[in-house]
Amino acid sequence: MKELSSIVTEVMREAALNIVEIMILEEQEFRIVIWNNDNWNEPLPERIMEAFPTQLVLDIKEQSLIDSYIDEKTGEIVLCTVFDGIDYAKVLELGEIIAVLSLDGQPLILNDFPQEKILSEIDEIRDINDQYMFPKSVQDMVEMISADGIKESAAEHSINMFLKNNPELSEKIKG
Repeated sequence: MKELSSIVTEVMREAALNIVEIMILEEQEFRIVIWNNDNWNEPLPERIMEAFPTQLVLDIKEQSLIDSYIDEKTGEIVLCTVFDGIDYAKVLELGEIIAVLSLDGQPLILNDFPQEKILSEIDEIRDINDQYMFPKSVQDMVEMISADGIKESAAEHSINMFLKNNPELSEKIKG
């Protein structure tokens, strides 16, 4: 099969976000597989990071489904869950969804694009449209995340874990 164009993969990513949004709004339980970028409001427990270093499977049901929401101001999808008795929340990002499934494992949408493909597409977007404000350094990323109210130490930890688990990013983002 010929490699999918960036336009097709972008549509698929947006479709995955739309499905998750509808599932939350309709209060429909589902399972989601996402890249484990450790970009939650707090650093994930070490046992989660060790057990799921690259991909994370979440069942969005019961309290997680009730707590997850669509931000009315930004339209962003916020997933909420609990690990080890601690509440966690994260904004679901484009390109982060690998799969959305029913709780019994039936696929609703699969987007198993390698992360390096996402990075090359981001580079394409940067080249095409300089108006995008992508962070160029770890400090830029920490400042951007902290501006949204997340603790600077938590933001820095999440970024460092993301870079640790995605060494190809080290070349793209300066320390």
